[in-house]
Order: sequence, then C-alpha cells, then structure tokens
Amino acid sequence: MPLFRHIARPHLAELARHARVQHVRRGATICRRGEVLNCFFGIAYGLVKLALRANGGEEKVLRLVGPAETFGEALVFSERPNPLQAVALADTMVVVFPSQAVLSLLEHDPSFARGLLGNLSDRMHDLVAEVEASTLLSARQRVASYLESLAPEGTNGRARLPATKTVIAARLGVTKETFSRLLREMANQGLIEVEKREIVLRNRTGLALVAQGPAHA
Repeated sequence: MPLFRHIARPHLAELARHARVQHVRRGATICRRGEVLNCFFGIAYGLVKLALRANGGEEKVLRLVGPAETFGEALVFSERPNPLQAVALADTMVVVFPSQAVLSLLEHDPSFARGLLGNLSDRMHDLVAEVEASTLLSARQRVASYLESLAPEGTNGRARLPATKTVIAARLGVTKETFSRLLREMANQGLIEVEKREIVLRNRTGLALVAQGPAHA
C-alpha cells in the first residue's frame, strides 16, 4: 500500500503486529454508518463501495476502493461516528489498522505522517471535484470524464468497469438507465466500444471534448 511505502521497517513491523486481517464475502457489510470504529482500513484485494443510503433506499456511492487503497483514515483522529457504509462488491481481504497503533506510528515516523496528510489532502480535493461534477457538469460530461479516467493516456484505451452498471451509475449520480443510454449513444458516435463491462476508447480526443461540455464538443 503506497501509504506505508516509506515507513522504517521496525515501525512497519510494529504496526503489522497490531493490525488484523478480515476476509469479507461479496455483499457483506464491512462497517455501518453511525459506528464508532477506532481504526481505518486497507484493501489487500477485492473491491469496496463507500456509500450513503437514504431512508427510501436510494443510494449515493461516494467512492470505490480497490487493492492497495485505504479508507476511513480521518476516523483515527476523532471519535465521531462513521458517516458512510462500506460494502464489499467482491470477495475482499481487508486489513484493519487500530487507531492507537496508527497514532503511535505518527509520533515516531515523520514519513508516515507526511504520507497520511497527503492522503487526506488528496481525498479533500477529490471531494471538491465530486461536488463540482455533480452540480456543474451534465450527466453526459460526468460519464465521459469517468470513462477517460478508466483508461488514462499511455494505456491501450482498454478498460473494465470495476463494478456493475448500477453501482457505477450511483457513483456518477445518474440512474442505471441513463448510464446505459449514454454508453449506447457514445458507442453509436464511435467514441467508445462496449462489450458487457469491457470498454474500449475508440476516440479519446472526441471523448475528452464531450467531457469538457457543449462548447467544445
């Protein structure tokens, strides 16, 4: 996990001594909204969605967390209840890092402190970008931007949707029907090719113009 890449080995060994591994089946809940956790989590393999759910059942997926990524770091510094629900979208191995061990590591290893602050800073910028996209960008722009992010420059333009269309749609703030319709439209325009969950970017420049909005498309 990048967060621990520059930690001194003795400090890393001490953290590992306190950490525990949790194997979670697909569909199982890792943590619930409202819990006081006193830890944060890392993903060894699998996929986890972090979501908000309304009383009526409507869900907003805020983030998909994959291998080598972490979540819940801010909970280490506060006893406030966990604001999100975390659910495994595939069989997943979770590493649980207790707060006391993490706080001790922060005191003894400046490189870890810098890395954790960097993580939290990146998460804040991602949240701002999320709010901007949901309020200022059209559904078509959001979908195009997301497809671009799946296969960045330097790749062969091939990517795979990391989760079902229902989950991806909830992540982008659109309905599943809207997401499927926009994929079909972009495929008909020659921008992408879709085969179930496999996506090929056929016209990256055109897709980028769609992501920028009507003034550029």
